[in-house]
Amino acid sequence: MLLIREEAIERMRRDHDGMIDLIRRIESVCGQRSVVENCSGCVSDRREFCHSNVDQLVRAFVEATLKHNMMESLYMEDGVPEAHRRAHNRAHMVIAEQLKGIRVVLSADGNCVQAIEGIDNVLHALIAHFVDYDQQLERYLLEPAS
Repeated sequence: MLLIREEAIERMRRDHDGMIDLIRRIESVCGQRSVVENCSGCVSDRREFCHSNVDQLVRAFVEATLKHNMMESLYMEDGVPEAHRRAHNRAHMVIAEQLKGIRVVLSADGNCVQAIEGIDNVLHALIAHFVDYDQQLERYLLEPAS
């Protein structure tokens, strides 16, 4: 059973690395963020390219994050205190709401600059989540089963 839990922890860590990599890729799409406040400041060809890439990467990030949250919820079913499960899942919902907000911005006006700023906020929330919740979850998973 411990081996299965250790594998779960490794998978969680790989997921974390993958999510951070996706964020970095999203951030790197727009090289104009320091000079324009929104996409209307870019030429049409660049704007279309940027929007397509940001939209595709944000979708991939949302999918990866939701899948990761589902896996963590499954890992928490056995041997993790109810209080931690509830708090951890609430923290997942906060991040999901941030992601929903980013999708709304992209759908409404296609402002990739704003979407990328939102992704920056998600990065900070994820890093805090990893420290505040996932490290504790790892400790619970490594505890001997009772």
